[in-house]
Amino acid sequence: MKLIYSSILFMFMCVQVQAQDWVQVASLPNAFNETHHSFGFAIDDTGYLVTGGSAAGAREDFYEYNATTDTWTELTPFPGGGRAFAIGDTWDGKAYFGFGTDGAQDYNDLWAFDPADMSWTELATCPCTPRTHPALIAHNGKVFVGMGGSSQGNLNDWWEYDIASDSWSQKANLPSPARHHPYQFGIGDFIYAGFGHGNNFISDEWFRYDPATDTWFQMADIPAEGRVAGTQFSYNGKGYALSGDGVDHRSMDTGEFWSFDPELNEWEALPVHPETSRWAPSSFIIDGEVYIVNGDTYLGNSQYEYVTEVYKFALEGNVNTNSFVEDETIFQAFPNPFNNALNLKWDVAINTENAVVRVYDVNNRMVLQNAKLTESLDLSAVAKGMLRVEVIDGENRYFQMVVKQ
Repeated sequence: MKLIYSSILFMFMCVQVQAQDWVQVASLPNAFNETHHSFGFAIDDTGYLVTGGSAAGAREDFYEYNATTDTWTELTPFPGGGRAFAIGDTWDGKAYFGFGTDGAQDYNDLWAFDPADMSWTELATCPCTPRTHPALIAHNGKVFVGMGGSSQGNLNDWWEYDIASDSWSQKANLPSPARHHPYQFGIGDFIYAGFGHGNNFISDEWFRYDPATDTWFQMADIPAEGRVAGTQFSYNGKGYALSGDGVDHRSMDTGEFWSFDPELNEWEALPVHPETSRWAPSSFIIDGEVYIVNGDTYLGNSQYEYVTEVYKFALEGNVNTNSFVEDETIFQAFPNPFNNALNLKWDVAINTENAVVRVYDVNNRMVLQNAKLTESLDLSAVAKGMLRVEVIDGENRYFQMVVKQ
């Protein structure tokens, strides 16, 4: 058994989980089962894996996975050439993929894959520095790219590609030191990104980007060691960070798996995948099951070993639900953003005699405890940033996310 940490309303307790929560499925054919930094994605009921690094160098291979028959099939190679440290995401039935390096040059290109005719189309090139292992998120008709490594060093710039107009524009930089190989995903109206490897650090920081206002907010750090070079995805309103190297850029003791609830700004530990964590694996989701594919692991003495086993994990039924309700018809906190005073308004359904207010900062530390439910809160002594305001009325808990500026 492996020991992990599971959060329940911001308190963490040790729990034991069985590795058999993850189920082994077919590995890739021998010709392509030893890779790192491949891009894995799924569209409809089919999984795909494209390019990657290997002992033989950058690969251009392209495979599809049939979950019903548990089989892999080789497809026509990626037309953009072999590469590793590339990145991609899916949106509206297509995959968007690019950047990375072939070992001789870094790329700043972007491609779209359409499974309807199995075609790759090269899109407008990013007018940004070519880079390896950046963040890339396709979401709400846009593709966001930023951070990454380059010949100029680590980066923290941020770019938006508009799918409809096939055009790029530069946005506000990540307000934190430059880094490569972060984790990232999109949920609702926002983009989330963080962790990664910068100059002399591996980060545990997490950020939210608002495309509507071109602004960044720091969110809750992951309540575990900093990490780099894992895989990530969003599913049913939550984001997930899976595996990767730890704060020493070596394999973590377990294949850590965390979910992020953007409404509560909370991280929750999930059952770890078998063996130690993997450096630069890939993943995709089919029918509510996430698949982790390839990558490698650190053996010690500067020795690494490719991991060829592929596992899947059923997300449904394994993710905790919470008792919080975000309902602006019952409880409101305004203005948002605010300066020092925050106004509260609530429905008559709340029992004001017994209800209390609690306020948590970006890292879920309680900065106001069990205050009486009043029409205004003085939060002048609280640091600026993202806050969660809760009203607790017996067993009912209502919350609003606000920003102090």
